Amino acid sequence: MPNSLNSNALNQYASRFTATVLNEVYRNQAVVKGSELLKLTPVRQVNLGVLNRLFDQWKNNAQAFRSIYFDFESEEVKAALQAFMNTVSQNIAVKRADLEPLLLDSVKDAITLIYTPEVYFEAKLKAMPESVFTAEKAEQLSKYTQIHNGIARSLAQRLSESNADSVYMTQVNGWLYEIKSNTEILDDVTPYVSQFSEILNLDSSELFPINNPVYPVAPQGNRQEPKSFFDSALSEIDNIKPVTPSVSPAPQRAEPGVEILSNIVSQTHSSERESLNSRFKVEVPKASEENRYGNVQVKVESIAGSIPLGQRFMFVNQLFSKNSEHFDKAIYELDLVKSYEEAENLIWHRYASKYAWDVNGEAVLALLNIVKRKFNS
Repeated sequence: MPNSLNSNALNQYASRFTATVLNEVYRNQAVVKGSELLKLTPVRQVNLGVLNRLFDQWKNNAQAFRSIYFDFESEEVKAALQAFMNTVSQNIAVKRADLEPLLLDSVKDAITLIYTPEVYFEAKLKAMPESVFTAEKAEQLSKYTQIHNGIARSLAQRLSESNADSVYMTQVNGWLYEIKSNTEILDDVTPYVSQFSEILNLDSSELFPINNPVYPVAPQGNRQEPKSFFDSALSEIDNIKPVTPSVSPAPQRAEPGVEILSNIVSQTHSSERESLNSRFKVEVPKASEENRYGNVQVKVESIAGSIPLGQRFMFVNQLFSKNSEHFDKAIYELDLVKSYEEAENLIWHRYASKYAWDVNGEAVLALLNIVKRKFNS
């Protein structure tokens, strides 16, 4: 199992994945509701990461509401405060600027969990307040970890077997060191990589220079009854039909037997769950129509350096809504990719979708011709 990932490659991929998703999600709306977070991306672990971060903020807000001048230990006050916080949790509305950092960190977390689970769990344990591991923290760790969930459940089991209410993190890290070598509790990561690639191709060779091991699928246990949106969301995500990956999927996990709040579902605009993949779909020219790209000329070293001034004006005006900054950023991103296939994916699923390109237009075909010249494909 690899020990670490290339942080620059990870940050770059996460930024592009996040921008691609949010460009589509906020195309026709100013805020995202709680029910929409459940299907934000095809990767359930990413969606769980966003919910987990909102859940932590929700708890922190409840704690900050306390005052030294009132008795917050009164059963009546505790019940009222809990009811208030649960009501608030059912009315999530997140603007793009606030969701972007949550999604970005969740993408990086999910990729780290896929390839380096030990690094992921060490970071999660380190971030826990008070430097102690309790049953409540073990439960939350398991609830919001789908991939390699067997590790989270093994840590919870070790705590239970210790007959202690809490243990120091040094002890938990010792358990993690022992557990990580048990490949039987690790998952086959191939389906999760395929889910990421529905939005943006995830190439493990760019994240680290060794082959990925394939892990067997571990079963998942039952969890406690939920009471707030964050708990019911875990069940709600499972009821969203997953996109079938191109490889043989791992056996489905059994999720916690929890009650689904129907009013969350009723807030969505349609009864049918549209997959993110179909929402990003753009009419891409077929392989048989490659001659429309023009004749491939001599290979160029950079896309930016090969665009004449007249063509630059055409691209800015016709493809990027007369915004030269957007054009410069797009060309810079295209120059960073490693293959023509990746460049095409970026063009069709980000720029063509965002700027509503005519994929058969002269400007689009001219841009594709220049990109092909760089990769000489």
